[in-house]
Amino acid sequence: MLDRPHHDPSARYVSNPRPSLGETVTITVELPPTGLDGGPMPISASWLRGMRDGEQFWAEGVADGHHLRYELTCTQDVMNYRFHLETEAGPRWLSGAGLLDYDPTDRDDFRLLTTGAAPEWVPDIVWYQIFPDRFATTGEFRHDEHPTDTSWAEWAAWDDPVAEGPAAMTQLYGGDLAGVTEHLQHLVDLGIGGIYLTPVFPARSNHRYDAKTFDMVDPVLGGDRALIELAAEAKRLGLRVMTDLTLNHTGDVHEWFVAAQADPTSDEAGFYYFIDHPDTYESWLGIDSLPKLDHRSDELARRYYAGTESILGRYLQPPFNMAGWRIDVANMTGRLGPIDLNQKVAKAARSTVDDVDNSQPDADDKWLVGEHFFDATLDAPGSGWHGVMNYAGLTRPIASWLGQFTALGAFMPGPGQAQRDGVQMAAAMDSIRAAMPWQVTIGSMSLLSSHDTARWRTMCRSDEAARAGFGLLLTLPGAPTFFYGDEVGLTGSSSEEARRTMPWDTSEWDRDFLDWYQTVIAVRNDHPALRRGGFRWVHTEADAIVFLRETSEQRMLIRCARSETTPLELDADLLRASSARGVIGAGDLTTDHGRFTLSGDGPTLQIWELQ
Repeated sequence: MLDRPHHDPSARYVSNPRPSLGETVTITVELPPTGLDGGPMPISASWLRGMRDGEQFWAEGVADGHHLRYELTCTQDVMNYRFHLETEAGPRWLSGAGLLDYDPTDRDDFRLLTTGAAPEWVPDIVWYQIFPDRFATTGEFRHDEHPTDTSWAEWAAWDDPVAEGPAAMTQLYGGDLAGVTEHLQHLVDLGIGGIYLTPVFPARSNHRYDAKTFDMVDPVLGGDRALIELAAEAKRLGLRVMTDLTLNHTGDVHEWFVAAQADPTSDEAGFYYFIDHPDTYESWLGIDSLPKLDHRSDELARRYYAGTESILGRYLQPPFNMAGWRIDVANMTGRLGPIDLNQKVAKAARSTVDDVDNSQPDADDKWLVGEHFFDATLDAPGSGWHGVMNYAGLTRPIASWLGQFTALGAFMPGPGQAQRDGVQMAAAMDSIRAAMPWQVTIGSMSLLSSHDTARWRTMCRSDEAARAGFGLLLTLPGAPTFFYGDEVGLTGSSSEEARRTMPWDTSEWDRDFLDWYQTVIAVRNDHPALRRGGFRWVHTEADAIVFLRETSEQRMLIRCARSETTPLELDADLLRASSARGVIGAGDLTTDHGRFTLSGDGPTLQIWELQ
């Protein structure tokens, strides 16, 4: 690992990892020393191989000590490249898949985006996901004295258990946005930088993914005024707020669907897939209350997501000023049988976000992230969603390593989710990261659990492993996101059970979890390399992994272990460090005969800053 050439498309190895179309950037490959004399690795020649207009081209490398440097002019929306190295052991390719002695496919090439990556602030933020009905309530909006019909709801007291079966969808606890505003200081104290709210539009369920309209915020949550006030107060405290949009479907009582059923010649009838009008139609996973949207309709696009006056555009602008959107089931959006308009929708939504950004030069750019439980590498080339919820590239691999096998079924039903060792986990992460542009990786939500999974603590084999896993989440590339209440030790073996109310009686809080979450978040916030640095493995074994996050100014060494292991010795020359300052979970490291020794403690997370 450290004894191999290394490149990643971060600022440490690319002069500008966010190039403009036509810009020439300098690309660097770092070479390891070959031995005690510190001489460079013997490479007789090297080339960068890129693709332009569907044809390959070559740029010869220039040796510069322990580095090879290349010039690359970015003429495409996505610039693919990899390296061909002539070594003493024979020719090798260096791509996102590693150092290879065979001809790879272009799928794992490194990539630079000229289309505009995720906003630069995204990887700097730790996000806190809130399910509005369950986080906090003022009690002000839970009664039937508002214009939204709640006759479908079963009202519950804050401490009542979560219902089971179909009743779990209609049980309302009365959480509201003013309640979130009242508790913002808790998030500030945690070190949170952003709030992600699941849907806030009127609906006939507590999850609100079956919207009745997108023209107002649910009065049960406090209406438009409550969202505007939450965003304004959050901004005053240095927090961003984003929420959730269902481009794949609406509710069956949505005003568009009601109009569509009433008149087959209406514009709205073209928004849906009717099989036999008015009562037989396509829906999300066959659930009749969630009719699927037909994105062949230009009028649907105009109203919903195409243009700054669309619904998607409107909530990103004053007075709401949302920081972005999380797009529900982005992997299914625009797809039905032979119809595949997924990328058309993603690009149109992205164009709207870009237009809003350009119309507000003094405001921060907005973030567009798609839900995707599976391999999102083909759905996220960089020109549509800025990033995805990185379940495949991060959540599932970590859960398979630190989780209990009996709990993983609640996280991802069906075959394919099993326990893995550290080597297998690393390989799973590499397979996704290699096929995804780096800017998409760091522009994606990295998460361990959400409103759609069991609670992270419940998934894990021990509380120590759960805390170590959270530390791992905050040290890997991406925008770390966790579910409200994880920081105080909430549990839940299913997605419904996980949506229990936040306990505001602090005597119920697990202080070990809270202290650890605050500590690790502070460490991430204080170290730029943990937010923006490149990534490379140092060592992987069954029960422990070691990796580096590196910028040009800072290098961080991270070890995560799920159990005790044999102490690990690292060559100081290969690590290019003379000492290491312990940041969390371990003391300082000094060299002994040119080697560092990492303890075999576990379960644990340890972080050092290399000197």
